[in-house]
Formats: sequence, structure tokens, C-alpha cells
Amino acid sequence: MAWEILSENIRIKAEKIKKKQGSITENQLNTCIVSEFNQLKNSGVVDYLFEGVDERTLQNWVSNIQTRLKSVIITTIGSDNTIGDSTEYDRWIEERSPSLVWNYFDRYVQYLRRIGRPSEVIQSTVRSTREIIERLGDPAKEIDQLQKGLVLGSVQSGKTANFNGVINRAIDAGYDIIIVFSGLMEDLRSQTQKRINNDVIGLGEIGGQINQAVGVGNIQQFGRNGVYQITSITSTTADFRKSLVDVNFDFSNQRILVCKKNVSVLTNLIYWLRSSMPQADTRLSRSVLIIDDEADNASLNNLGYKGAEYASKVNGNIRALLNLFKRRSYLGYTATPFANILQDQHGEVDSESAWKIKFRYNGVTRDLDLSLSPGLFPDRFIYKLSTPSSYLGPRRFFSNGMEQEGDKKIPLIETIPEPEKDEDFPVGDTGLSLKRSLIDAIDCFILSIALRDSRKSILESLPGYTNHHTMLVHISRLIVEQNEIANKIKRYVEIVEKRINDDSINDPHGIYERLRLQWNRYFAYKVANIRSYLPGDYNTDGLEPKTWDDISELLPNAVGNISVKAVNSQKGDKLDYSGPVNKKYIAVGGNRLSRGFTLEGLTINYFLRDTDYYDTLLQMGRWFGYRPGYIDACRLFIDFPTERKYNFITAALCELEGQIESMELQRKTPKEFELRIRKDPETLQITRNVILKNAKEVYFSYQDNVQQSTLFEIKKNTLESAWSGFKALTDKLDFVKSDEDPGFYILEGDKNLLYNFLDLPRSYRTGPGSFDINSIKEYVDLCVSRGKLTKWTIAIKHTGSGQWLKEGLKEGKYPVRMTVRSAPKKKEELKYYEMLLNEQLFIASGKSMNIMTSGSDEAVGLSKVNKGRAIGEFRNFKKEKFIKENEGATEEEAIAKTKDTTLPGWIFRKNRAESEGLLLIYLIDMKGIFNDDVLDIVAKEKQLNTEIPLIGYALSFPPINDDPGGVYLANETVTSTAEIDLEYGDTEVPEDLNTEINDIV
Repeated sequence: MAWEILSENIRIKAEKIKKKQGSITENQLNTCIVSEFNQLKNSGVVDYLFEGVDERTLQNWVSNIQTRLKSVIITTIGSDNTIGDSTEYDRWIEERSPSLVWNYFDRYVQYLRRIGRPSEVIQSTVRSTREIIERLGDPAKEIDQLQKGLVLGSVQSGKTANFNGVINRAIDAGYDIIIVFSGLMEDLRSQTQKRINNDVIGLGEIGGQINQAVGVGNIQQFGRNGVYQITSITSTTADFRKSLVDVNFDFSNQRILVCKKNVSVLTNLIYWLRSSMPQADTRLSRSVLIIDDEADNASLNNLGYKGAEYASKVNGNIRALLNLFKRRSYLGYTATPFANILQDQHGEVDSESAWKIKFRYNGVTRDLDLSLSPGLFPDRFIYKLSTPSSYLGPRRFFSNGMEQEGDKKIPLIETIPEPEKDEDFPVGDTGLSLKRSLIDAIDCFILSIALRDSRKSILESLPGYTNHHTMLVHISRLIVEQNEIANKIKRYVEIVEKRINDDSINDPHGIYERLRLQWNRYFAYKVANIRSYLPGDYNTDGLEPKTWDDISELLPNAVGNISVKAVNSQKGDKLDYSGPVNKKYIAVGGNRLSRGFTLEGLTINYFLRDTDYYDTLLQMGRWFGYRPGYIDACRLFIDFPTERKYNFITAALCELEGQIESMELQRKTPKEFELRIRKDPETLQITRNVILKNAKEVYFSYQDNVQQSTLFEIKKNTLESAWSGFKALTDKLDFVKSDEDPGFYILEGDKNLLYNFLDLPRSYRTGPGSFDINSIKEYVDLCVSRGKLTKWTIAIKHTGSGQWLKEGLKEGKYPVRMTVRSAPKKKEELKYYEMLLNEQLFIASGKSMNIMTSGSDEAVGLSKVNKGRAIGEFRNFKKEKFIKENEGATEEEAIAKTKDTTLPGWIFRKNRAESEGLLLIYLIDMKGIFNDDVLDIVAKEKQLNTEIPLIGYALSFPPINDDPGGVYLANETVTSTAEIDLEYGDTEVPEDLNTEINDIV
């Protein structure tokens, strides 16, 4: 389109302004766009674009350019983090310049610009893919050691875009064979193949015609200009089999393969490569790069705890495959790296009979003996990708314990009450019954389609726009139940469609009135207020407030052509988003929809699927990602226990990210990071037991960690007992008001002083996963027995923003202004509000989740010198990183960019001696919790004294070397290999996942 060409010219000017200033406001950007547009129109250089175009169209062009460039220019992204085995890795790319030409990668970057990828995101992709490919080593050099790395990226955040960038660089760098393993199911493999055709190869299928220019192929086609056109052995319809390459295959040409991770495919691959080798050789004189998507799924060695010579089938076959090449690199991608980091670290098994595969060829069963490469632990590097401000991931939905004051959660979670799990509701007199909450979710899907349709004119100009609509129903892993639910949903949609087409819009008893009530319940407030919940650098264009009157007339079109699909092997239904016609799917499924597979235009999620594996649960979260212009159309229906699990793993992931940044600053290695994760008490509840069995004893630790009380029972007796005990204790103690720590009353002592506070009557809940006092005390005792954590600082915050504590502490000697932790608002967090209203359970969630007001509270007790050192090291680290990542950036620009970076607590923890612990105490204003008329009535009915505070604790532990920890024993039960590889035992196991004998076809 003409306006897109103009947009690209204006983008260059806007980026120069942003770089010069360090940032650019929306008003400055709009002014730049209008000015540059008029200059282009009057310059005469591009007259052909403006010929015959009326003024109204020109205004639409300006509007479209403004919408696109807000996403492209204003969207920001943070720095990535790397933990490497050495800071002095081989910088071979510079050595090979200028002979190394980035033909494929430069084409890919041009393509990313054309489709409207944000500028900072593109720059981040350029940096990250260069560092990743460089850390994997030069494919042109003879490097005997297997090069292994792991890339961490958030769920649905764009990991595929990153590894496609790595693939493009790998082609330019000279890797001979690139093998991508993409999940267990054909749907995901085919989707990945299509993306690689689009983003790397540039050739694909259009309208039944093969080898048509697609994606990057529309930027530039290779093959006729001196640049070799790479081809793929596999296709969107065919996984690898030996017969695909038996005819005229030439190893001298570079090739790509996209394969499922199962034994049958791997056996065919291994047999083909081994039989292509000269008989006297044991390895091919070629370079291979294996990219393992969802690397925590199926690839891990579930038998590694038995010894180096043991391997589960998929893991063993991948390692045998790697050992067929003289020059080999392995790169894993995952969003949940716990199991990858905890896996075994066995070395190479050189014996040529270390691994045996059975296969059948021409009807004859044979054995093939192979050696094994080292295990897949990423000993070279762990690379964490940052996410752009346009990404809405777990921390935007769920509590993580690290929120700062003023942070808000996007209020899109709808809690399914417990009784509704089994309660079916009759649909009129049709004989059909469905769960009431599922009916609500389907109604929301229809309303969401109408809402998006009402904004279509502006959404079409947004980068990442899709005209497809999808709802995910994830209730059961059983195929029979999936099919039954799908049939019921199909009938319900047909009933609603008929009534929408037949009923009068003004009928007070008709379908429109019911949907109006659903709109008011689920959409009206959130659509009107969604912008207030989004970060400042999120492009809110398209999120125009809409009313019932705006969308009601669009309902007949919205409900039409909705297709209900049971996505499992028995039904054979597939989600096909190809072609120009927009699709509306309600997808009912299990395993096939749980990992990697992208559901386009996903808005409504109905999720009642349970699993004991927390990492797997997060992978099921297909609802994370990018929703330009329609985030307010999205809803997540889940029950409260599932939400609590998501809160838990979100907190663990956020803690892990902080650890990675901390360890990068300290130049730690992947091996040292493995030790840290292994000893984290939360990780042990996330990773499946068979991986934990790689160590006979698994230790947990609270070192370099913060533990907080977040769940409170506000009952009259518990509240008064807790306050009475706290007052009685503090009346006996003499605190000091230190100039070093303004805002806190300070007292120092030993573990007995700490235990005096921990043993007080309490209103907060304690136990595993919730401020576990017993395990905390056990850990402290172990540390004290070795001369660690012998000194404790007790700090009571007295400068909150709440009311003054009546009489203060110690009969007024210590005045306290209480900390405010507001109650959840009814319209934003209904479930938490109702728990407070009905059960007087207060969960410090959303912006109140973090008991501490900021990470700097953990500086309490440090000397001024140590505080300054901690802040200086962190600011300098951020400054140097900014200069490294932004070519041409000055030191002044770097200081200005990083000066407002939030100070995380870990920078102060690591400057505290391992003998010193910190207990932060917050006296929380009860009137800030019972802060509306309804809650105030409840407080009075329950005779709650809102003049006395709720007492919250935060325990800060320093880093501790030679950490004693506490022993955590892994479950000795080992499930079947198939179940382990599938992780949560879905009944839909691919037939060739773990077969004993595989046919060569």
C-alpha cells in the first residue's frame, strides 16, 4: 500500500529523533508524522503515490501511519541477560568479516521492518541472535566439543521469531544442516515449518501451488544472484522419512529439516545419516545445528540419575544424532527452564555401542550401534530474552510477589466458583445443558467478536493484526470427553445463532436482553477503563471505548460461521487459518493445544484442566502474548486453585529472572546457576520428580531470597491476639531511629530475637508455599550451627501513607504511620473481593502483593558505603550494558536512560554479610483494607477493630556460600517413559513416540 511506503520513510526520521532525545512522546511522534508526511507530499520525489488521491484518503493515510508508528517507535524492550561459561568466548564473527556476509539475516531484518515489528524489538533481535550464534562457535572451525546453549523466552512471546533469526544467521555462517525439533504433534511441526518457510526460506505454498514467494521471499529471492537458495527436506505436510532424500541428495548443499520429537522420526534421521557415511568413518565431516523448541518437553533424560550410559529414548536418539557429526551445536528454547537446568550433566560416552536403536528395513529387523554425545545441559550459556512492552505475559495477569507500588493487574480473569465445576444449567427447553460458567464464556466469545468488529477500521492498520477469532476450551485430557463437550458447544452456538437472527433487539425476554446483561457484567466497565491498566509504553490505539449500542447490531454477523472443533487425533479436526476468509473457531482440546501451537486471535479461554506439573501448567497458557487493539476483548475463565498455581509459578519465574540478572552481574557460570536453582525451595515444587532424581539428595535454601507473608485471616480473635502479642513484645524492647535507615525503627539481636517475632500469634497463614515458618526456622538453625545468620536486624517501618497508629508503639514512644495495602476492588478482582467480603481472607494481590514498598527497603542495616557500592555497581552494570547494546550511544545517554531503573532487592542482599539477616515488619492500616461501604459494614458486623494494624513480615536472606540448606527427598516413584515424555500423561500419545522397533520409510 502507498501509505506503508510513506510510513517507512517517516519511521527513519522518527527513530532519529528518538535516538537523539533518548525517548519520544506520543505528541512528538504525531507532530513528526504530520510534518514529514506534508514534506513528502510537497517534495515531488514521490508524486506517483499521491496522484488522484483525495483529501479524505490522505487523512486516513496519516491516521494509519500514526497508528502503525506508535507500535513501531514507542514500544520498548529491556536488556537480555546471559550466563556464560566464560566472558572471553571466541568472537569469531569479527575475525571472519568482511568475508562473512549476512544475506539471509539482513533480508529477515528487512522483512521484520516491513511487517511493522517495533524498532527496539528488531534491534534486540539483531543483538541477541548475533551473540547466540557467536557463543555456539564458528561452524567453519574444527571444534571437537559439543556446543550447548539454552534460550529462555516467555510463553507466546516470540521465541520462534528469535530462533528463525538464529537460523538465518546460521545459514550465512555456514552450518551445513539445520535440524529443528518442534514438539510432539504434527500440528505444531507443520506450523513451525510454515513459519520457517516464511521467515527463512522464502518459498512456500499458495493456493495449492508450491515454491511460491512468501514472507522474506517477497523482499528478495535467492538462487539467481550468487546467493544459494536453501531448501527444506521436510514440508508443511511431510515430516522426515528416508525416502524423501534417497534420490539425488547432495551433502554439499545446506539443508533445513523441521521434525517432530519422537523415536520414529529420529530413527529414520539417524539411519539416513549413518548410512550416508563412508564405512570407515564414525562421523560426518559436516556441521550441524540442532534447535530444540520446547526443550523441556520430551528431550530431557529421565534416566540420567542412573548413570552416564542410561538415557530415555528421545534424549538418547538426539544425543546419538549429534555424535554423527564432527562439528555440532545444540540450542534449546523454552519458557520453563527448571527441568533443563536440573538435568544430568553426564559427559560423552565414546563407546560405539553405547546406544542401540532397533529398526525394520525392507521387512528385516536390525540393530544399529552408536555413541552418545554429552548430556544436553546448557554448559556453554543460558540466554534470557527480554519481552517488549506490547507483550502481556503471566506477570500482567497473576501475582508474583515483586510488584511495585502502583502496579496493576489486567482485570481479565473470571473465577469459576467451585460448585459450578459440576453444575449443569439447562438451556431453555432445548434439552441441552451446559455448565453455567461455560455458557457465560461462549456468550463472551460472541460479544468479543462483535467488539473487535466494531473497531475493525483501526485494527487493520495495527502491526500484528489478525481477522481471526478463537476461543479455547481446555477441560479434559480425555478424548471422549473432549468430543462430547464439543458437540454440546456446537448445539449451544446453533441455538444462540437462531435466536439472535429471530428475536427482536427490543424484546425484554429475548436473547439480546440476556446478552446485554452479559455485556454489562463482563465488558462494560473493563472496556471503558482498560487503558488505565496498561503500561505507559503500550500502544492503546484501537482500544476505543464501546457501548452495548455500538456492538448489539453486529451480533448477527458475529455469531455466524462459528466452527466448533475437537482438536484431537480421533476427530481429526484442525484449525486452518490460511486463506483470505476470517475464521471463527471454538477449539476444544488437550495435548494438541497445550504447547507451542499458536491460536490466532485468541480471546476467550475456558480452562479447567489440572496438572501436578507447574511448568506444564504454564505452557498450557496459550492466552499470553500480543493482543493489539483488543486486549479488553479477552477473558480467562479459571477456578481459584488453578489461579493460585499460576500465581505460584509466576512468582518463581520472576525470581528466576532476577537471579539471572544477578548472576550475570557476578559473572557466574551455567553450572553455578544450576546449583542455585536446585537449592531454591520453590523450584522443587515445580519440576517433576523424575528430573529431581538426577541427585540422590536435593537441597533447598532461602539464601539470597525474600520470604513474605501474603495471605491473612482477618478474624476478630486472631487479629486482636496477633496485635496484643506484638505489642507485649515490642513494649519490652528498645528500638533506635537511625539516620542510616530513615523510615524504620531498628533493633539488632540473634536468632532468638528473630524467633520471638516469628513465634508470636499471627493473622497471616503459614505453611508450604506460604511463608513456611517451620522450614524457615529449620534453615536458620542449620546456618547458625555453621556460623551463618547469627546476627539479625529487626526493622519496623513507620513512614507509611496510612493513618497514624493510635498510641504508637511502647505507649507512644515510637509513633507509626501505618502502611497502606488497599483491598481488591470489586470491579477489578472480584474473587479476592468476595473472599474478603465472605471469609475475611485478605490476599495481598495485584499492586498490594509485595509487602515491601520497594526493593530499596532491603538496604536497611547496610552501611552508607555498602549501600552506595550496591547502587553504584548496579547503575554501572546497566550503563555499560546499554552502551554495549546501542551502537554509538554516549555515556551521558546511558546514564540518562538507566538512572530511573528500579533498584531490585538483590543488589542490597548480595552486599550483606552471610552472618546477617533482615526482618522487615509492616503495620498495615486496616481501614485501607475495609475501604468501601460494604466492607465497612462487614468489619462492624464481625466486630473488627480497624484501629489496630495487620502485621506483615518480609524476611531477607543474604547470599550464603557453602550453604547448609535443608534436605528435600524426591519421590522415588518413576512413571512410564511415555507418560514422562508427555509430562502430564495425556491419553493422546503419538503412536510413534516411544515405539521399540521403527520402520525405515
